[in-house]
Amino acid sequence: MLRSMTAGLVLAFAGSRANITRTLLSCAGIVVGVGSLIAVVTAGHVGERYAVAYSEINFGRAATFQVDLGGVPSDLEAFESDLRRAGARSVSMTTWVNGLFLRSGTETVPEPGITLVDAELGEIRTLEMTRGRWFTEGDQRSLAPVLVVNESLAEVLEGDARLQIGADRWVDARVVGVLADSGMDPGWHSAYLLRSPAGEAILPEPEPGTMSSYSVLVDPADADPDAYLERLGSASWRWGLPETDPEWGPPVSAWRADQADDFTQIIDYLSLGLLGIAAITLTTGLLGVLNVGLVTVRERRRELATYRALGASSFTLFVAVVTEAVVVSVVAGAIALALCYLLAGVGDVFAAPHLPSDVSILVPPEAVLVGLGSAAFVGLLAGVIPAWRALRASVVAGLRE
Repeated sequence: MLRSMTAGLVLAFAGSRANITRTLLSCAGIVVGVGSLIAVVTAGHVGERYAVAYSEINFGRAATFQVDLGGVPSDLEAFESDLRRAGARSVSMTTWVNGLFLRSGTETVPEPGITLVDAELGEIRTLEMTRGRWFTEGDQRSLAPVLVVNESLAEVLEGDARLQIGADRWVDARVVGVLADSGMDPGWHSAYLLRSPAGEAILPEPEPGTMSSYSVLVDPADADPDAYLERLGSASWRWGLPETDPEWGPPVSAWRADQADDFTQIIDYLSLGLLGIAAITLTTGLLGVLNVGLVTVRERRRELATYRALGASSFTLFVAVVTEAVVVSVVAGAIALALCYLLAGVGDVFAAPHLPSDVSILVPPEAVLVGLGSAAFVGLLAGVIPAWRALRASVVAGLRE
């Protein structure tokens, strides 16, 4: 059997080289189909990584809650301590501050969005720093309010003019870093103010009913916001918050902030639809290879009959015809893979400025396996029927042609 299989492989490669035009024509449909499959798997891979990165930058890493606090508790320290006691690994205030303004020199920054945060936000979200750094514990001792601004605001602040912040009076502020613009910036010109003694000293008096928000990172194995809120609420008597308002609801609420799973689910649905289209395209390529294979067997009846007359076994000819179809399909798959690598490289060059730093466009290993595996499988299917017809052909009739 090994000798027959080897002989069949030799005949298959000889047939492919002898019919270059037919081989190239057979490749066309497979190239498109396999290329579509590789592109869909690659797009799904990149989309999933982008969804995770986008969620971690804008909403928080896996198992991040947003806890909203309606009103100002009389014991804020007790509330924040209970946030950790209920299961939080990292906690940061993420409250939008109303009534604070920024100016650079004599120019007031138009419509600034200022968020009061803690240094631990760097543990909860993935922060894309373009310059400088994020807050550190040492910034708590700064005598001036400490800010991290987004790129849009940094462009306004270019120059030697000092930055000031304030409500009723202006105070010199210190910028330690610049963040890449993101979808969760509270304004076009956004700044993140560190909650420190110097920062809190300039905050305007909170209005009645002011809501504070916290980003809370918990263990992914315990990412149930209702269970977390139940544990947290068991100590609510310590905070000094008003009772549940019939109009506004309970004074404390918690919900899942990270959305990577939702984004990934949408991408999966889209990928399934695209995979269906790619499968139809690949099936069309299979029919093309099958048609060419049937024509080839009919045209090569004299050649195949001669091999049979010279002692070639039926199994040898079967292997030869099937292998020729597989070779054509695998070659087409390799061409499609090379084109996809080329397009992915070009796409990454143009898309890199618009993607998170840890996301790039590349063909993943699973796309390679899917592409080449489907090409070989299509070739196998397309070769079986012509091979079966070749075995049933009469040797005598073939020699008479």
